[in-house]
Amino acid sequence: MTERYPQDAALLALDADPHTGVEYIPTGTTPYVLPFRRLVQRTLLAAARSNDLRVYAEADLFVGVRPGRCLIDNTPVDYPGAAAVAIEPSQTTDLYLDAAGTLQLSTAGLPAQRSQFIPLARITTDASAITALVDLRGEAFLASTPASIDGLNATPDEINQALDGIGPTVSAITLNLLTNGSYLQDLHYHERFAWNSDTTETLTLLNIAAASPGIALRFHLPNARALPTDLALDPDTGFLTQTHDATTYPLVGVTPLTAALEGPITASSTDRLLGPAPVAGTITAVVLSLATNLQSSNSADGIAATVYRNGDPVCSTDPSLNASSEAGFVSTQSTGTPAVVQTNGNQTVQRGDVLTFDLTRTANGSVTTQANHAALAVIIRPDAPE
Repeated sequence: MTERYPQDAALLALDADPHTGVEYIPTGTTPYVLPFRRLVQRTLLAAARSNDLRVYAEADLFVGVRPGRCLIDNTPVDYPGAAAVAIEPSQTTDLYLDAAGTLQLSTAGLPAQRSQFIPLARITTDASAITALVDLRGEAFLASTPASIDGLNATPDEINQALDGIGPTVSAITLNLLTNGSYLQDLHYHERFAWNSDTTETLTLLNIAAASPGIALRFHLPNARALPTDLALDPDTGFLTQTHDATTYPLVGVTPLTAALEGPITASSTDRLLGPAPVAGTITAVVLSLATNLQSSNSADGIAATVYRNGDPVCSTDPSLNASSEAGFVSTQSTGTPAVVQTNGNQTVQRGDVLTFDLTRTANGSVTTQANHAALAVIIRPDAPE
C-alpha cells in the first residue's frame, strides 16, 4: 500500500511548515514562478545538510562526492568534495571518509572500528557501468547505543563520587589496568603504616614497585638526606638489601684474605700461601699495594700479583704497579693496572679452597728505588650470611 497524504482540506489550509520554515504557495497565486522559486530555495536550505557527503553517479564508472562537514573520532572534518572518482568494474566498492578526512575506496568491506570513519556509499558495477548505488550515510547518524554503553547503570552523581579525588590525568584505560591488576606494581603501592615527627617522615613500611618487588622498610630523613633508603628482602635469595638513589646493595658483608711481604722486593716470589677460603662465595676484587713503589729507568718495570684458587688463576687481568706510577705508596685501588676477576667459574670458592699467589718482579732498566712492603688483599663476597 502507498503512503497516504493528509486530507486535501488540511493541505490547502497550510501556510508554512513549522519544522523547516518552508512556506506553501497560496491557492490561486499568479504569476506562479517567483513564489515557486522561493519555495524551492527555502526547501533546498532546509535540505542542505542531507546533501553533505552524498555520493552520486557521474559517468559509467565514475562517481562524485558532495562537500560537507562531519565528526570523526571526536574531530571535526571539513571535506571539500570530490569529482571523477573511478570505480572498479565488476566489483562492490565501499566509499568512506577515514579519521584524517581522506576519501577511501575498499572492495574488502568497511573497517571494523566504526568510530574511525564515516560510511558514504556502496556501489555495485558490472563490466561497463554502475548497476546500484546505496547511500550508507544513515549508518553514521542513525545508530543504536553500543551494548557496552547501554549496560552503564551508574548515575552521573555516582560516577563523580567514585572518581572524587582522582587527578585529571588519570584515564579510564589506566583505571582499568589498575583495577584488573595487570600493572598493579607499576601503577601504585600500598602504605601499611607511616607516622610523622615534627612534620618529617621518618619510617614507612610499604609495598614497593621495583625490580625486586616486596615489602620494604623506608627510612627518610629529608632534613639530613634528600633521598630515602629502603631495606627489603631479595625475593631470589632472601638476603636483606639496601636501595638508595636507585642502586641496590646486598647486605651480606665481605670476607677479606690478606698477605704481606715485608721488606724490599728484589726478586720474584712464587707459590706463596694466601690461605684457605673461610666461606663459600665469590671473589669480587684483588688489590695489590706497595708501601714504596719501584722506580726504574724503564717505566714498564714493576710488580704484578697472580692469585690462584686450587691452582687456577682467579683474574683475567692481574693487578700490577709499574715504575710509571707515582713514587711512594701506591695501590691498584687508585693507580696502576687494576685486577679484572674471572667470570669463568675460577672466581667461585668453596670453604677450604686453597688460595695462593705469585709476586712477579720485572726490572729490565736501572732501578733507583726498590719496591718495598707488598700487601695483597682478596675480597670474597659470601654466598650467604654466616
